[in-house]
Amino acid sequence: MVAVVGADGTRGVPLVGRASELQCVDEVLAGARSGSAGAVVVWGEAGIGKTRFLGELCGRAAAAQFEVLTGGGSELEREIAFGVVVEAVDERFAALDSQVVAELGRDRVTELAAVLPSLSRGGRRSARRLVVERFEFYRAVRVVFDQLALRKPIVLALDDVHWADPASVDLIVHLLRRPVPGMVLVLAYRPRRVPQLLLDAVMQAACESSVCELELAPLTLVEAAEALGKRPDSLVARTLHSESGGNPFYLKQLAHSSGKLLPIPRAGEGAGNEAGIPVTLRMTITSELAGLASETLKVLQSGAVAGDPFDVDMVTAIVDADEALVLEHLDELVAADLVRPTTTPGRFRFRHPIVRRVIYDETMPGWRFGAHKRAARALSRRGAPPGVRAHHIEQSAHAGDEEAVELLTEAGRVVAPHAPAAAAGWFEAALRLLPESAATERRLTLLVSQASALAHSGRLRDSRTVLKEALQLLAPDALEQRLRIIVMIARADHGLGQTEDARPLLVAALGKTVAGSAEAVTLEMALAENCLMRRQWAEGLEFASRARAHAGTLGDTGLLVAASTLLAWMASHRGEVAQARYLADMVAEQMDADLLMPPELLEPLANLIDTEFGIDRLRAACRNAEKGLRISRASGHEHAVARFLIGLAASKRLLGQLGEARRAAESAVEMAVLLDNDQLRVAAFGIQCFVETVCDRSAALNAGQSGVQALERTPDAHYAWLARGAYGQALIESGEFERGRRGILSTGGADLSGMPPIVRSFFEPALVKAELALGRIEAAESIAHRMQDFTFNLRSREGQLHYVQAQTYLARGDFPAATAAAQQAYERFNTVEMKVDAARAQLLAGRALARYEQNASAVHHLELAYRSLRDCGAGRLADEAARDLRVLGKPVRPWSEIGKSADPAALTQRERDIADRVVQGYTNREIAEELFISPKTVEKHLARVFTKLGTSSRVGVVKAMNPTTAR
Repeated sequence: MVAVVGADGTRGVPLVGRASELQCVDEVLAGARSGSAGAVVVWGEAGIGKTRFLGELCGRAAAAQFEVLTGGGSELEREIAFGVVVEAVDERFAALDSQVVAELGRDRVTELAAVLPSLSRGGRRSARRLVVERFEFYRAVRVVFDQLALRKPIVLALDDVHWADPASVDLIVHLLRRPVPGMVLVLAYRPRRVPQLLLDAVMQAACESSVCELELAPLTLVEAAEALGKRPDSLVARTLHSESGGNPFYLKQLAHSSGKLLPIPRAGEGAGNEAGIPVTLRMTITSELAGLASETLKVLQSGAVAGDPFDVDMVTAIVDADEALVLEHLDELVAADLVRPTTTPGRFRFRHPIVRRVIYDETMPGWRFGAHKRAARALSRRGAPPGVRAHHIEQSAHAGDEEAVELLTEAGRVVAPHAPAAAAGWFEAALRLLPESAATERRLTLLVSQASALAHSGRLRDSRTVLKEALQLLAPDALEQRLRIIVMIARADHGLGQTEDARPLLVAALGKTVAGSAEAVTLEMALAENCLMRRQWAEGLEFASRARAHAGTLGDTGLLVAASTLLAWMASHRGEVAQARYLADMVAEQMDADLLMPPELLEPLANLIDTEFGIDRLRAACRNAEKGLRISRASGHEHAVARFLIGLAASKRLLGQLGEARRAAESAVEMAVLLDNDQLRVAAFGIQCFVETVCDRSAALNAGQSGVQALERTPDAHYAWLARGAYGQALIESGEFERGRRGILSTGGADLSGMPPIVRSFFEPALVKAELALGRIEAAESIAHRMQDFTFNLRSREGQLHYVQAQTYLARGDFPAATAAAQQAYERFNTVEMKVDAARAQLLAGRALARYEQNASAVHHLELAYRSLRDCGAGRLADEAARDLRVLGKPVRPWSEIGKSADPAALTQRERDIADRVVQGYTNREIAEELFISPKTVEKHLARVFTKLGTSSRVGVVKAMNPTTAR
């Protein structure tokens, strides 16, 4: 029979995780092939992947030439005797050859025919006409398996044994107690629903024979991300892993519902929202509630209202019953495995978050309203803070409830600094409850607070809509408030790439402010950003300079830092490196001294990172990007997260840490898509294209095309030059020289005037390559000549200049000059730790030497380039170096054959701890002693390490963790 290979009946779906469990399975199968008896017992909660795991086991057994028989219990057919057994063996037993039948004898064949439909045909007795002595039937089944296993090892896999009929359970127990040599019995079940008889038999068999007991744990975040085809740090993976609790079936169902499931309850959402939960999943859970007494169900529903986890006191207050009775009902719910006790006495949690969701949705609206009201009163008596009480208040308040409005407003204010999305929900709830007669000022305050929280959580379009509503409520003479809202609208427009809409608002507002005031400084900074996005460098620098001067006069430290970082960024864009360095030093010192950086400084920190790129401070940019990510993630500022991810990807790319650069770029893309922000899409796809160009040509082209498409929808995006330039570069590296050349030049013509002067040298080498490939050597030399005026005394830009000079010398046939220029480029790049660019310079030097017939020196340079590119993860360039080496008679393995899957960064912290000790030569027992874990736990983690590093040995771990010295 063909084994089912997926929980949904699909075939060929890769199994995620479970490496240590499969290792145990392989050992049992190996034992059966050598003639031993074995058993595998797989248990876990509904949806944890038992059926999928059995499918993988059966597939492995079939590949190893086992005969595989499968069956399973059914909840709706539990009354059918031997139902599980009939499904598994009936067809196979009907095909027994004459020799096996002869060995059985007439009586045993009759016993089998009494149960198995296929054998009851042809005049044999039917089970319906004969009362079977079960033990004789069990013996007959065992004899058949004995005979079959002599010819070929067998796997008998029985799924959902918790739904097996009693007769089938008896047979399973018989086979456990009297195992068949050469046969593996595989069982899968939910442990709390299995008869004690079977559990006892499993325990006894484990003591006496080869039984592999496997509890399937929830998927880790890394495993869930793999199942989703996402990176572990992606928002999609983190959200769905959290919502599903790591349960593979729930994870799959939620992913199929497009991630629209929202946790319940959340501010601003209607109670009892059923959207997002698959119907089959809802029906499965509600069927478990059918057998509960009404009082027990009420306790369960009260727990769903109270929260997850919930405590006895809160449930007692909600259900309004005697605590002793509540405890009795909780015992029933624990026995039914709907809730489980936690390690804290008196506290319980639901079996799974979705279980709570369904139970909550099933409550009646009137009862639910009263339950939340009772919960709010109980929390008030406890002295709970507003943020804790707000949810219950929102679910039980009515329009015009002043007390509720005040509490929700306070809750929003409290959580806004660290959870702006939640704050936006509380403010929205307060606005809904606000009486129609409320003062305009009060409504305005709530609207502005909501818009600010929405902006900080990345929902810029929603923020802009709310701000427009607030602007319409303002009186004509409310100048200060109007200016504040206009600036907020302009920043939302900038974040969305809509600069033309923002400029008239800003200019008009600036004309109404007092020169040198804080309001004027804020408007001047906003106008500087507007100019920057519209590539009006000189005007933008003027606005930024004026804003910083006025901020210094006011003595406002926060305003001065913000204005200084903006001016530094714009100065670096223009190539005014000395001013940019001075301002960056001053601001960096201020920010480093501020250990608890407030969220208001996230934007200045991002501006500082962009400045540091422009002045060759790559390590500082990387550190600050990581710092910004920590702060923005902790405070819930999703829009800032995207910008810091882009900064991290860029810094890691330039430093040659390409694995981390690729992950950061992919996360930035996912964030931009989730936020539905084309301005961010342009930047995120642009940086992904820039990173992938040295790694994977196809991925680079796909990212570049997506970035340019987003740019068509928002042509004023600040990083338009990056999207066009990176895509053009990728096209040129793919051999589309003319098309790539036109793409780069579309940013501002032959002189690239649409690009900030400080970044042009990163794309000019690709232009030179295109011109040379098209036979236009004079055009290439013209670009090299122009670059001499734009090095800004920066080592990275000098390196780019020497690199293009080497390209043109090589094209002219001046091989010594080409070699010297390439070596100069290498030295400049190496000074600022630009490893990939330094290696490319070595590669170019090697090619020049080869053309000069200095083969020994050429091989030396090419080998250095190959090793560096390989260790950085620049697969495409490493393959180029390998090809050049093979031409010179030096055989080198292509990148595709050296284990691209070996990615130490994919390891969890615990897995890395273990892998590091393997590198140091520790045994499993020594690792266990040092980390205070069991050797078996070490084995499980090590199996996952092997999988993630693409190896099957400890030697492979050493090579993957330390590729430079191992290869």
